[in-house]
Amino acid sequence: MTKETATQTAKVGPASDEVICTLFEGDYHMGLAVLANSLLNAGFRGLFWVGYRGSLPPWIDQLTRRADGLFQIGEALLGFELIVSKRHLSQLKPDFMSRIFEQGIARKSLWYFDPDITVRCEWSFYQRWVSNGVCLCQENNMGTMPSNHPLRCEWIEIARNAGWGEPVRQQERYFNSGFVALKIEHAQFLEIWSKAATLANAEGVDHGSFLNDSRAQTFYTVDQDTMNIATMYSNGPLTTVGPEGMGWVPGGFTMYHSVGTVKPWRKKYLRSALKGDPPTNGDKHFFDCADGPLHPYAPGKLRKLRLAVKCASFIGRFNRR
Repeated sequence: MTKETATQTAKVGPASDEVICTLFEGDYHMGLAVLANSLLNAGFRGLFWVGYRGSLPPWIDQLTRRADGLFQIGEALLGFELIVSKRHLSQLKPDFMSRIFEQGIARKSLWYFDPDITVRCEWSFYQRWVSNGVCLCQENNMGTMPSNHPLRCEWIEIARNAGWGEPVRQQERYFNSGFVALKIEHAQFLEIWSKAATLANAEGVDHGSFLNDSRAQTFYTVDQDTMNIATMYSNGPLTTVGPEGMGWVPGGFTMYHSVGTVKPWRKKYLRSALKGDPPTNGDKHFFDCADGPLHPYAPGKLRKLRLAVKCASFIGRFNRR
């Protein structure tokens, strides 16, 4: 499998049995810090491995670099890898995760979280979850996608033409690619996902794109569509939850995923509340996790933002779309 080139800014030693990874650029360093805080609060004690493009987070100055290039955050370790590819980071997910296994960074288990996620429950649940197979959460929009859905039929035809044969299993649900977890023995899932991304590029999907023009196209959310192809053609077991897993509907307990372009660190909370759009549960949890052990906000700024979220939530009781 062809891998994108990258430069590591930290040498991992020793490797970790449990590794969490993510990819970020730009102001997503805010989400990265809060994701890390939520994981540490949940009890994670392994290695957090971060691929980035551009600059290291400004809050990195708060931390001390060890002799091996890693940073200590609480009882966990943090390492960075500079991504030099021009490919959209979302399209790099399967190759990035595969490389973490192949380089021996993760010896047993690997979890990927988008940097706009926060973890809600104790880490021990995630450890138990990954023992069952490839962990996935159902998408909220178009989460039900029958096995005979016309887009699936198009994906299958493309795979047939590439010599893949028939799907290993039928799928009736469509999963979000913001969270994926698996053990090293199920790494074939990542290989199939990467090959599916190559098929999408061969069908005209630009390497630098995240979304195409409309859902009517064969490939729309590129990383997500290709990951869902992997659920059809990989041999390993899947272990899945519904859209409540990402906090989009009631009943969940695992994580909040703040999708869309207006991320928790970008929102104007009072202005939005006055327009009938109060803070979400994900917004509130983001600020619950925003002050340690990493500190992406100055203390005064964080106090003002928390007050704004509290006032906006109160306004939302009476003014809601």
